[in-house]
Amino acid sequence: MRSLAEFAMRSRMQAIGTSMVAAVLPLLGWLSTVIVALVALRMGAAAGSMILMWTLLPVGVAMYMIGDPSPAIALVGTFAMALILRQTLSWELVLIAAVVLSAVGAVLFELTAADILARFAEFYIAYLEQLNEAIEIAPEEAQTVLLGFFALGQAYAMLVMLSIARWCQSTLYNPEGFGTEFRAQRLSPMISAGIVALMLVCMLFPEQLGRWLPLLTVPLVFTALGLVHWFFKRRELSGNWVAAFYIGLVFLFQLIYPFLASLALIDSWFNVRAKVAGAQPQPPARRDDEDTDSKE
Repeated sequence: MRSLAEFAMRSRMQAIGTSMVAAVLPLLGWLSTVIVALVALRMGAAAGSMILMWTLLPVGVAMYMIGDPSPAIALVGTFAMALILRQTLSWELVLIAAVVLSAVGAVLFELTAADILARFAEFYIAYLEQLNEAIEIAPEEAQTVLLGFFALGQAYAMLVMLSIARWCQSTLYNPEGFGTEFRAQRLSPMISAGIVALMLVCMLFPEQLGRWLPLLTVPLVFTALGLVHWFFKRRELSGNWVAAFYIGLVFLFQLIYPFLASLALIDSWFNVRAKVAGAQPQPPARRDDEDTDSKE
């Protein structure tokens, strides 16, 4: 990945060519989004917009032929988040933007890809019926649930692609910069309280707003992942621990995911890093008379 990023950043034409080729290759469309975000992070809005416009050509053709706007939504959303990160250097604002952009993207997907959403709803209903014959769910309700999962997936996809772009930038121009940023993530108490308040509103009006409840967990879980990596780094644990953690997250998702969200709230309100650092034993301070004696 580093070699590809280095090749793309040598010139504007190489960035455009690499991004457009990646956009048309099967299963490699995410690489074009990473390259666009990398150029935006490194060179700013003007250069990033140029790469974005050229990349939107093959992405737009694919969207016209297939009818799926999700790659274009992720591309534009990640580009916008890269500009926010470049201007503010704040992952907290990036996470808020991820929630807003994913919600807007889900609404656009509902408006422009109704047929695709209806087909997925049919598969979802059939899957639920196989699990339990007593389950009865209306197609409209199934589409609402799927839109919530679509927004959740888009948010994480954009954050992952932006993280890869930031890692590439760090590897090429500022070693260890991304790792330090990622491990230092922490939501302010005001933002975390606002997220909790919005979650309560979604719970009070599940039919109208329930679809957005999973999406609101994204800032919490993403910052909690940074805290977990900070703990591993502080304890000097090997990469095997990191791999084991993510494997456990996949297989024990229903248990670990709520724990991570709760951990992010605790860190936001009590600053776990500062508490842990303050709990470490400090070496005794040398007295002035000891310094005098040593000099004599």
